Amino acid sequence: MHDRKYLRECPEIARQSLATRGEEFARKIDRFLEIDVERRRQQTELDELRSERNSASKEIGELMKAGRRDEAEERKGYTRTINSRIEQLEAQHGMLSDEEEDILLSLPNFPDPSIPVGPEGNQVEIKAHGDPRKFEFAARDHMELCQRLELANFEAGARISGSGFPVMHGNGAVLQRALISLMADVHVMRHGYTELRVPFMVHPRCPLGTGQLPKFGSEMYHVYVDKKLSEDEPESGPHYYLIPTAEVPVVNYYREQILEQPSLPIKFMAYSPCWRVEAGSYGKDAKGLTRLHQFEKVELVRICAPEDGLAQLEEITADAEHILEILGLAYRRIVLPSGDMAFGSAKTYDLEVWCPGEQAWREVSSASLTTDYQARRASIRYRSEPGGKPQFPHLLNASGLALPRLMIALLETYQTVDGNVVLPEVLHKYMPHTSILTPPEAGAPPMI
Repeated sequence: MHDRKYLRECPEIARQSLATRGEEFARKIDRFLEIDVERRRQQTELDELRSERNSASKEIGELMKAGRRDEAEERKGYTRTINSRIEQLEAQHGMLSDEEEDILLSLPNFPDPSIPVGPEGNQVEIKAHGDPRKFEFAARDHMELCQRLELANFEAGARISGSGFPVMHGNGAVLQRALISLMADVHVMRHGYTELRVPFMVHPRCPLGTGQLPKFGSEMYHVYVDKKLSEDEPESGPHYYLIPTAEVPVVNYYREQILEQPSLPIKFMAYSPCWRVEAGSYGKDAKGLTRLHQFEKVELVRICAPEDGLAQLEEITADAEHILEILGLAYRRIVLPSGDMAFGSAKTYDLEVWCPGEQAWREVSSASLTTDYQARRASIRYRSEPGGKPQFPHLLNASGLALPRLMIALLETYQTVDGNVVLPEVLHKYMPHTSILTPPEAGAPPMI
């Protein structure tokens, strides 16, 4: 959310900045300013009328004490007129306040001046690491490898929940668990993150704080409960969202809190399953593990001082890159243009890993600086010194990493001519029973 005062004082800068994300956002600034002027005028009139009513009430009391009932009744009539006007103004003021709040919630973050301007397709590659593997044989894609090695059962997942919900099977499930453990260990023990185990369902106020709501509500899974679970729930029962990323609960960990002289940056890591409707996502680009409704991910979140935001973005991105490097996977870093970033982001790096079986780059991480945008929406503040004025920190998030496409790249990169997969050495301690993925032995539960 943006600072109202800044929008009032620098409207042209705000328009120009938001126009790089879409002209419709720039036009909303004009409506905000129109509403804001009238809302503040009404607030001034309300304050004056309430003060006048208080004075009249006091005067009525004094007249009654003095026995001047006729004059007191006359003043009562006047206060009824004031009350009627106050009631009318309060209704109008409330409607304008709600509309102004809706506009503020519908505006994306200001893009950082360092990023390219334009829509999707204007991204710029700024780094490449490792050489994409070339094979002397016809490389299999991950779908063929999963079928041959019985790592994922897409048909069973479809029977259970529908397409986009695969069942990881045998060594596929073990490999996924191994990758999660590897990433969690590296981020905690080497990169210094504190691990959180967070709820996977959240109240609507949480995705509102991170920026998924209200714009992207249709892309999230809803959960409704018929009965009240606590006294503060509505009579109809609570309404939850399944999280699209652990960023949502982790960012809201300090929701509506003032941190007293925190040691910044604060660094959190959390593993979670993630749910996304991904409406309209089907066809060639949604095959196998490429685009799922449910997947697993390790998420990184940082809270830092405003002046450190851009430097922290470089660090959190490097933490995600490190996982790809120790796994020996070729990747590239690109900076997204203004029209292709997440709603709350001011600057985003995408990490894309090379998938040789598909001959394609696939995104495995987005690292974003959200400046004070999420902190304002979630009301997270801190004091840098005792008694100091609370201020909004800058927040960052990054996938560290997302599992499905990481597994695609791993399987396709380390495949052998006979269709097996040789695991990189860094995973051996997490899968001590095997260093090579081969078809299951006879007698194993069938994958049908």
